[in-house]
Amino acid sequence: MLSAFLYILLGVFDALAVVTLVLKLYMLPVWEYRRKILFYTIGIALFSFLMRVVIGVPKLDLPFQYLFMIIFFRFGLGIKTHLAAFSAGSGLTAYINLQLFVYLFANFFGVAQPGAINYTSGFSVYFIQVSSIIIAYLISFVMGKYNFGFSFIIQPPHDFLRGENYFSSLNKMLIIGAVISAVTISITLYMLYNSNTIGLLSISLFTFGLSYFFSEKGDYEDARSAIEAHRNRNKKG
Repeated sequence: MLSAFLYILLGVFDALAVVTLVLKLYMLPVWEYRRKILFYTIGIALFSFLMRVVIGVPKLDLPFQYLFMIIFFRFGLGIKTHLAAFSAGSGLTAYINLQLFVYLFANFFGVAQPGAINYTSGFSVYFIQVSSIIIAYLISFVMGKYNFGFSFIIQPPHDFLRGENYFSSLNKMLIIGAVISAVTISITLYMLYNSNTIGLLSISLFTFGLSYFFSEKGDYEDARSAIEAHRNRNKKG
């Protein structure tokens, strides 16, 4: 009973850390959506417990969490679907990288047992999870305080009546990035259960690096569009 309570409690803070990291990465507010985020994180923690402990199919947990985060961003916060998929993928791969680095660090110094990342309880699991959560919160705090992050995703709710050109260079990059993130997230637990931590870290770092590059391009395209719109207004004037 105690282990189940700890699993769900840490699951709530874990999900909150991921959502906060995603929103801060794209310079979106967190406190404004605190009630919706709280309901979401509790729901995800209960779902994760159901999948991993009750039903016993942990390999499906993370892909479903990615899907639910997209749905939450789309319908809970009002972010357009392709932007929700891209930002959620970027944030999740960033958090996966963070957990893998914590695991490798803890394993190297003998704090965590080899293969501990596959367990659902125990000191090693709690150490990795709590450390990752704290580091994610610290990163999010620093990003929020010093205005780090990307700004091409405007604050939701987005205007869904306005047409979207999904064949623009930016949107094509974002969709490609979302697909690559989805593939990476889908194979994450499979690689972990086959003890291929270094291989997963390599793929996950590449995926996040690609998302970072696309995000930089997104900010560049957004700034260029704003300059062009300003020039056009001046010409008309």
